[in-house]
Amino acid sequence: MSNEGFSIRPSQRKLEQPRRVRHGIKFRRKLGLDGLPWHAAAFVRAVEEGIRPDAKVLGMEYALAGQVANYAVSPGVVEAAVQGRGLKPYQARITVRPLTREEWDRVISRMASEAVYAARLLTGEVPESIESCFAEAGRHLLPAEGDGVQTQCDCGLEQPCKHVAAAAYLLAERIEVDPVVLFAFRGLEGEMLLERLQEQRTLQTSGISQAHATAAEEDTAGLPPLEQCAADFWRPGSALDEAEAAPMPDHVPHALLRRMGPSPMGGKFPMVGLLASIYDSVRTRNAE
Repeated sequence: MSNEGFSIRPSQRKLEQPRRVRHGIKFRRKLGLDGLPWHAAAFVRAVEEGIRPDAKVLGMEYALAGQVANYAVSPGVVEAAVQGRGLKPYQARITVRPLTREEWDRVISRMASEAVYAARLLTGEVPESIESCFAEAGRHLLPAEGDGVQTQCDCGLEQPCKHVAAAAYLLAERIEVDPVVLFAFRGLEGEMLLERLQEQRTLQTSGISQAHATAAEEDTAGLPPLEQCAADFWRPGSALDEAEAAPMPDHVPHALLRRMGPSPMGGKFPMVGLLASIYDSVRTRNAE
């Protein structure tokens, strides 16, 4: 009887464990969910709302063990394949309502009015005040009441389940190091966001793409030859007084950067635009 008992228990324990995944995606934060930046923590809270405590624990165990075979972020949806005890991975989904084109236009216009947003995003930061830009369009960047998340999984368990939790924890870890994923989740890829943001800032700060205002051509007709003016070259003329009283020319932002033209280095984002955003951010902070 005792031998039969010992032969059953290991088999039962083995059945309770999920099937292991080769080269699965593992949660690697040593602090777990503690110390997440505000935007990643807010995402986790939104997904965890209503989830049972045991599902949270099991979801983290799945994430740590690499039970998530893959996941992908697209406008309005995160899809993940999470291996449980079944033969095939369960398909877990976290969905939100993406912003429309018109809503994104309003958000980007508002973000472009302050240099801090482009500068902070380029350094991998998301200022908390960014939610005010979305609020003016009647939306949110992070899931919130009335604009929250929905979860689905074909495991048949109560939602949100441990498979959804595992996917959410991995996504939170990615959001920490690559916050533009949040914008892709809301419907606009990070690279496109930064490009549109810089274009809008250029329009708002100058409205033109040339480096300097075009000067009117001087009328040189009737002036004496240059060689007849050599003796008086260093003497100020009456025009000096007129120059002091003349109105100041319109300021053209980042004139030197624009005169230099496109960077020959290439890269993911335009170098001139990146430097312009950084200069604006430094100027804004020094003025505070």
